[in-house]
Amino acid sequence: MLMLVNNDIRHDTRVMKSALAVADGGAHVTVIGYGSEGYPEHVRLGDVEIYRVPLAWRYHHKAQDRRRRFENRTIIPDMTPSERRAVVRRSRLRTAEAAELGGRDREVRAKVAETGAKVRTRLGRLQQRLHGAEKDLRARALEWHDDRTEFASWRRSLPAIDDYEVAYSALVNSLEWDVIHAHDMHHMGTAARAVARRRAEGRQAWWIYDAHEYVAGLSLSPPRTPRIRAAYVDLEREYIGMAGAVITVTGALAEELQRAHHLPERPAVVYNSPVLDGDPGIREGLDVRADCGVAPDVPLLVYSGGITVARGVQTAIGALPQLPGVHLAVVCVPTTKTTRVEALRELTTALGVTDRVHFLEPVAPDDVSAYLASADVGTIPLVHYGSHEFALANKLFEYLHAGIPLLVSDCRAQAEFVTSHDVGEVHRAEDVDDFARAARRVLDRVPELRRHIADNPQMLAPYDWNRQAQSLREVYRSLVGADRLAEPAHSTDLSEVTEEPWWRDDRPAVLGIGASNLAGEGWGWGKAVERNVPGVRASVLGIDMGGPLTFPADEVVPFSVFRANPRWAAGFAERIEAEWTHALIEAGRPLVGRRYGRTFVKHADALRALGIRVGLLLHGHDVRSPEDTTRRTRFSPFTDPLEESTYQLGSRRAFLLQKAEGFLEAGHGPVFVSSPDLALDVPGAIWLPVAVDTNIWEAEPTSFDREVPVVLHVPTDTRLAGSEVADAVGRRLEAEGLIEYRRLENVLPTAMPGLVAEADVVLDQFRIGTYGLRAVEAMASGRIVLGHVVDEVRAQAPGCAIVEADPETLEDVLRGLLTDREAGRRAARAGVEFVREHHDGRLAAELLDEHLHLRR
Repeated sequence: MLMLVNNDIRHDTRVMKSALAVADGGAHVTVIGYGSEGYPEHVRLGDVEIYRVPLAWRYHHKAQDRRRRFENRTIIPDMTPSERRAVVRRSRLRTAEAAELGGRDREVRAKVAETGAKVRTRLGRLQQRLHGAEKDLRARALEWHDDRTEFASWRRSLPAIDDYEVAYSALVNSLEWDVIHAHDMHHMGTAARAVARRRAEGRQAWWIYDAHEYVAGLSLSPPRTPRIRAAYVDLEREYIGMAGAVITVTGALAEELQRAHHLPERPAVVYNSPVLDGDPGIREGLDVRADCGVAPDVPLLVYSGGITVARGVQTAIGALPQLPGVHLAVVCVPTTKTTRVEALRELTTALGVTDRVHFLEPVAPDDVSAYLASADVGTIPLVHYGSHEFALANKLFEYLHAGIPLLVSDCRAQAEFVTSHDVGEVHRAEDVDDFARAARRVLDRVPELRRHIADNPQMLAPYDWNRQAQSLREVYRSLVGADRLAEPAHSTDLSEVTEEPWWRDDRPAVLGIGASNLAGEGWGWGKAVERNVPGVRASVLGIDMGGPLTFPADEVVPFSVFRANPRWAAGFAERIEAEWTHALIEAGRPLVGRRYGRTFVKHADALRALGIRVGLLLHGHDVRSPEDTTRRTRFSPFTDPLEESTYQLGSRRAFLLQKAEGFLEAGHGPVFVSSPDLALDVPGAIWLPVAVDTNIWEAEPTSFDREVPVVLHVPTDTRLAGSEVADAVGRRLEAEGLIEYRRLENVLPTAMPGLVAEADVVLDQFRIGTYGLRAVEAMASGRIVLGHVVDEVRAQAPGCAIVEADPETLEDVLRGLLTDREAGRRAARAGVEFVREHHDGRLAAELLDEHLHLRR
């Protein structure tokens, strides 16, 4: 079963409940919705598979552009401010000319200049008036066009329908389904054409139209005009007769659809109601009164739902000045952070009731009734529109399930319900005075009405969602056969399921790493995984920063292209979607250029939404703590917090650490760090040892018997390495003829193994108390490595074979090794063993496999 939806599904409880109800019957249910985040998503909700597809809105935007061009087109151009100023300046020049040249015709020239200026000014004003009249005429023409409904056509007036078709149809064609369920009218054409294609292939297929509301009575608010509404009616009229079955939300609307479209059968009714069995009660932490900070004896009205002018919340707010002491809670779906809510806030300020109106964020769908139970009255102040006359809103049943009486506007269906069941009061829509009078009446009756609702639980029984789910499954059985959809012993409730990624466990595993490949470390981890985790392939993205050093990667992209080329980003995103199953995002950078933002956060969200398991990998220049480094070693280069590079490191760390902690706390994946000291700096992080290919670096450990040993220092960052110390000691000992000191920078990666193999001793770093890739490579080659590694870091990496030397002891340690050559040879052999234990890729691959579930 395939359901098509014109929203992102996250807040559409009818769609979610319908999908779960059909899945409970044993069907495989897939839902396709709109990817509002701007990236494709593939997730699951219980047994329901959900795709969200981003829309380009090409046809919609082109139509908007045509309208704007019409609005701004001018036959009589308006004089620009600069042109008007030029006219004034030229008239002044002519007047000045007449005054300066003198002569018998001076007065004539002055008079001509003055007259010409007046004529040009008047012509300019006339031009402005004509231009304004033209714009007004065009605006009136557009207004007339928007109000004309006689010849409205969805093909001309609803280009967004074609955008949905383009975005959804390829996915619809690629999936297996027997029935398409088109929620609302937007996807009727897509469903009808998809079914026709299947039937043309000789396969059985059906589609269902689920009319969520009365299309001919949709509310009018920009950009929906009468012509747009009529175009939706045209869309519904064209396709409704092709549907295998029609479903709608109330009996009255079912009758109207049958009458208006001459349907042979009355549409099935599936009320948009919650699960109404059991007592929701007031649960701990779910109390609308407590969230408002309102005492138990203070009258509290509540509105829960979408915030639009058509919903009439402004009527309830407008009545508060006549209801002293009464408070109103507005539970805003989907959020309080919208311009419509801001407009209501401004209204409360204008009316002086800000302290009595409480705008609240929504709660989970299955918690709504429990949340609202502490209020006194539930309001539904709908404005009169045709669709509202047929509506029995979900909130009506939620209020009654919470045990609170109702105050509703006189829209037909809800007014009849409230009156016939005697569960509240009715007011005239958009009439604040009548709202206030009805509110006083219902507040006076709250105890009586609460008892009446509590004493008549059977009143809600016909509307319980479990009954609606049975009706829905019966519609499906009428199409596919009674034997193909069972009646479940248990119905899945929304509270029992949460949305989670649909992991790509059925694909060959591909681990993507990027976008940094700092010093080739990403390539090292990728190759380590390929060597040690059977069936897993790695794909490494590196960025060329324009320097002399380029490290191997599966794809290397120039930084300028990575940062600002949307075509490259789109192509790379497509390759990720087609191939990757796992991802390791390096350095807190975005992964796909600026496609999803400037940080890794949205990029990680986009990957997880595709079912790609994601981990973060942070390096020292990303999250090293200047303060903690200084605490661990007094030789830290970060002792001055105001020094520019220290300040920048601290700022970057604070920024990234907050986002990494949020990623970790949300359970989105593991956070790795590339050096052992960072495991101390980043709570919850996993040290992922850098991995080297020992075959590349393999060499005979130094015999350390040359009379003048070669000492090598190749820093990647001279400040962090303490290169000034290494240089001073190296050159001093070289001057004494004790060593040959080689100091290099910007060495090509391919040249490094040979250069290291020619050395006996390698000087690493002497400032930050840890070690990195250079030291590992040197130990893998059997070289003696000197560096400053504090005890806390050595505890993270047991057996670390780096000979301890800090800025104060480096010279003594090096002289000692020249005296005790055997100690140096032991250190070299221990280094080889240490690399085999920690850095030959086996441990890194094991950690990635364990925490990213590479073999699932």
